[in-house]
Amino acid sequence: MPGRKDKLILLVDDNPSLLDATRTGLVKKGFTVTAVEGADAAMAAMKTLTPSVVVSDLVMPGTNGFELFERIKQEASLRHIPFVFLTGVDDYYARKFGKDMGGAAYLTKPVDLDELERILMEKLGG
Repeated sequence: MPGRKDKLILLVDDNPSLLDATRTGLVKKGFTVTAVEGADAAMAAMKTLTPSVVVSDLVMPGTNGFELFERIKQEASLRHIPFVFLTGVDDYYARKFGKDMGGAAYLTKPVDLDELERILMEKLGG
């Protein structure tokens, strides 16, 4: 599995059990994952680490996934990072908005780990 262990996936969600399940699934597939609860924790984590891909929930208290995306894209040192929306919101307009604003992908929950793996490998250049 070349290219997985040396790349960091930042996983952001406000639901601890979903966060842990997704993190565990990705680790079993050979990825290095840092999981944080919420957008503010994600921005704090990105002060000390630079992930290869951000995978974020959309609906979170406080700062939502779209707002987190905007905050990341405003930082010159972070704007190159692909951003994958992973959400329970299966809505055409939300999906279109996410794509139009520059999101790398928009997946709906429950997460299909094989599909997420495929997208991550595509974004990691593998």
